[in-house]
Amino acid sequence: MKIKITFEIMAYYGKDLRRTIVSFHVIFSALWLGAALSMIILMFTKNPQNASELLAYSHANKLIDDWIIIGSATGSFLTGLSLSWKTPWGFFKHWWVIVKLLLTITLILLGTFWLGKWTNESVYMVHDQGLNVYSNKEYLDFQASTRFWGSLQFCILIFIFFLSVFKPWKKIQKSSKKQEL
Repeated sequence: MKIKITFEIMAYYGKDLRRTIVSFHVIFSALWLGAALSMIILMFTKNPQNASELLAYSHANKLIDDWIIIGSATGSFLTGLSLSWKTPWGFFKHWWVIVKLLLTITLILLGTFWLGKWTNESVYMVHDQGLNVYSNKEYLDFQASTRFWGSLQFCILIFIFFLSVFKPWKKIQKSSKKQEL
């Protein structure tokens, strides 16, 4: 007597739940993109007349990073993982999903370990040194690095948006090798 036991390993989200999670994914992604653009605008257009104005610019960037970028990047990443896990898109079925995942992880790591650090350190330096910070090489390096890498991050986010809309590249083909005994 044979007993066949099957388990439903993965049940996909229903239509309404999937649409809800996709909506949150789009909202988080749009917040991340908009906040990144806001930080870039502040970085490239600041023209402080005194130390208080420079500190205000620096604090504004830090607040955008702490309250919008971190939360929206995390939300975008988690909803993206959820959609890959519980929808037919999967993690490794489509090239565009893999590229989005790898780019998102890269951007989050870049933001966590470099951009966020440079933003925070810049605030502390301006607070301690005022306008004299403009003669501090480390501060100037942080600002140049933040402008470059922040702009690159923004461009990559736009690319990720295009990947989501156009879903380029073919589906990943499963290996058709047969094992011979």
